Amino acid sequence: MKQRQQQKQQQKQDRQPNKITSKKGDSTRVGVPDVSGVSTISVSGNLPNGATGFSSSGIAKPPPGFSLEPPPKKGNDGCSSSGGGGSGTGKQSPPIPQIPPSILSALRSLSVDHGNGNEGGDSDDVRSHLSLVVLGHVDAGKSTLTGRLLLSLNHVTRRQYQKHQKSSAQIGKSSFALAWFADEDDTERERGVTIDVATKRVRTRRYDFTVLDAPGHSDFVPNMISGTACADCGLLVVAATTGEFEAGFADGGSDADGGGVGRSYGQTREHVVLSRGLGVTQFVVAVNKLDAADPPWCRDRFEYIRATVLSFLMDSGYRERNVTFVPVSGLTGVNVNREEEDGDQRGEGEGGGGWRELRKWYDGPTLVEALDSFSPAKREFEKPLRLILTDVSAEGKNASVRGRVEHGFVRTGDTVVVLPVGDEAIVARVERGKAANEGTSPYAFTTPASALIASPLHLAPGRSVDDIPELQNCALAGDIVEIELGAIDPARLSPGCVLCHTHPSLRPRVRGKFEARILVMERLAVPIIRGSQVLLHMHSIDVPAVVSRLISTERRGDANPRMNPRVLVGGATATVEITLSEKVVIEESIQCKALGRFVLRRGGDTIAVGLIDKVLD
Repeated sequence: MKQRQQQKQQQKQDRQPNKITSKKGDSTRVGVPDVSGVSTISVSGNLPNGATGFSSSGIAKPPPGFSLEPPPKKGNDGCSSSGGGGSGTGKQSPPIPQIPPSILSALRSLSVDHGNGNEGGDSDDVRSHLSLVVLGHVDAGKSTLTGRLLLSLNHVTRRQYQKHQKSSAQIGKSSFALAWFADEDDTERERGVTIDVATKRVRTRRYDFTVLDAPGHSDFVPNMISGTACADCGLLVVAATTGEFEAGFADGGSDADGGGVGRSYGQTREHVVLSRGLGVTQFVVAVNKLDAADPPWCRDRFEYIRATVLSFLMDSGYRERNVTFVPVSGLTGVNVNREEEDGDQRGEGEGGGGWRELRKWYDGPTLVEALDSFSPAKREFEKPLRLILTDVSAEGKNASVRGRVEHGFVRTGDTVVVLPVGDEAIVARVERGKAANEGTSPYAFTTPASALIASPLHLAPGRSVDDIPELQNCALAGDIVEIELGAIDPARLSPGCVLCHTHPSLRPRVRGKFEARILVMERLAVPIIRGSQVLLHMHSIDVPAVVSRLISTERRGDANPRMNPRVLVGGATATVEITLSEKVVIEESIQCKALGRFVLRRGGDTIAVGLIDKVLD
């Protein structure tokens, strides 16, 4: 008996260093001191490959600021119903990630409130990051304007431009030289159209931009949707030349090509509706090719296009104060960047006197100045991690993935779970993109090279993310990053997968049915009825789906919605139930924009855009 009591006492002493019990004795918390100053302790250990964090196979040393909560209670669907609670017995739950106090302090020390109303004010000491999608009808000059933007801000060199001029002239496409900075694929260069979304980075006085050059051809609308889903704001390019603007802005009433109603619907209109449905709220509209209008640099032509496009933007839900119109020539560089105006007036530029003609009636901003007028995007880095993959490749035994951090943050050494497959992986490397510095930039690049990192932080010129130890090897909400994942089979990953933290309470749900509000496109060839088969596009995925129930509908001017309609016609707003052919990662749109906004297409035509209101079991 005495020997048994001694054994129990010894076991109690062995357990004591690894456990802190609250006064009530009903919960356990292991971690480091949190913001409230509650005393906790760390449990030491190592993960494979020398990484630090938590794994499902055991407890290891948590990253600074992370804490471990008791196992959450399970709901009827098997998902946790809360972030805490539980009996504290059985297998230990994964950690609940928290923003470490040191990181929060660093973020607050760098955060600068530029007030969103600082028009023309001194914002030189503010650095921020925005993702900009370039949209418009095919042949509007989107890629050429993107190339001109890169050249005028010295992110590419004149020597590279001359090389593209020579190569493009050899295949009879000399006017495409600037577009080749964005269209780098041989197929795109041969066909003269953008097929996939090109990603470039530019730096203006106020912002670091990730530029997403989306395809304009109707055959590649799914790729355009993927790019727009990653954007904070948009650059809408419309061609001012006679016939081109009218083709891009066609309302779908004609069917000259025999392809159905959707085939003659201008891509300018479709891109505006899709971008609004996917959450883009700010636009700069570049009226391009105004030098080729009849007569060149015609003010009446610019004002006509402005009035026509602005009316449609406002009908689509945009506010006039969030839209800026700029006349430009992407080919010659007129009104792209004011730094080039002096050279053109001296006869040294490519504008051919275009600046002088434009200045006779226009005294507004250049394209670069208009981009600087955007309001900063709200970054929700304190929400649970949501990183949506857009590209996956194998890198040795590890996987190299690319994607956008929608919410939260992730660091090297973190353990994440990949949904919907459910596999865990270790973050071995985090790499943000950088804006290239070629020659002397109009904005001098006076900050260190590390300050060119595309980060959502507002940075003073002398300080960057890399200057803060707590933020090294870290990606925050708004970043488009490349991440290397270890301890996972690359074949298990695909574009559209979502990385999130391993704690069950912080994971989005994987479901195959939801209730949503949709806006039906005006030009609808065949009405939507119960049982209509569609293809649902959301960020980087497309999934066959069925409109399983029509709940209600209303049209503009209706006093009350009509319940249980039989059909949905063009222009209607409706609440519907949609059933997917497979389970995917979805959330209510108020929780996560990227996982709660979608596009419905049928037969190659866009028929509706929508927001998820409720995820159903």
